[in-house]
Amino acid sequence: MPTYKDIPYIADDDPRHTLDIYVPDIATASLPLVIFIHGGSWRTGDKSECQVLAQGLASQGPAIAVINYGLSQHTPDSIRHPAHLQDAIKAVQFLVHNRDYPARHLVDTNNVYLVGHSAGAHLASLMVLSNELDCIASVRGVLGVGGIYDIPGLLELYPDYSDFIDMAFDPTQYQEASPQHIAKCKCTDAEHIRFLIINSAGDSLIASTLSASFASQLISSGYTNVELVVRDLGSHFGMLDNKEFWLLATNFVRGLIN
Repeated sequence: MPTYKDIPYIADDDPRHTLDIYVPDIATASLPLVIFIHGGSWRTGDKSECQVLAQGLASQGPAIAVINYGLSQHTPDSIRHPAHLQDAIKAVQFLVHNRDYPARHLVDTNNVYLVGHSAGAHLASLMVLSNELDCIASVRGVLGVGGIYDIPGLLELYPDYSDFIDMAFDPTQYQEASPQHIAKCKCTDAEHIRFLIINSAGDSLIASTLSASFASQLISSGYTNVELVVRDLGSHFGMLDNKEFWLLATNFVRGLIN
């Protein structure tokens, strides 16, 4: 499978500002572009850990870009919100606007899907709902899997998660950084976007009720293309290597879901 690694989306030497692209073995022009945003509580994770997932999704037809972004650490100069979001936005805008990266001639940059896992689902959802993405018209769908959409709600269920939450966010930012709260003020630029919210019943780290609550808020806010899927796809991280999840994701891109 053609793979292009460590492509910088910001002109610096930071490996967190790079992405990888995977293209199907038999590729024609105008492939849908799936941009995958890894999880890891905004403090861990790397695109290199997503190779099995990216190859599995690309084998079903779309081109896959897996992005890195800056992470929060227990250091005085560590980044916090909105720095992770700003990096993710820059990566997406690079992939849509730049015409000179490997396999660019094969992808349809008007047919983009954001797929995020856990903290990555938070970033994917927030960037389209916060109206900060200048290429939002190119984004056709957002798929969140095992996602974090409501920071106050997450802490209510899991008080111990305050360790990594407070590493990444100031408490004054909890609501403004939560896609579920942002969704209450409907972003008209995102009206066209389809949402697929997936949570595994076997996920012991993120309760399915949180995904259901986010999907319900989207519907209440007037988003008409929202689908919630809750079934046992494995553990929080294990579901990413589940072929059933790959099929759900690629069917969503094909328009067979929602």
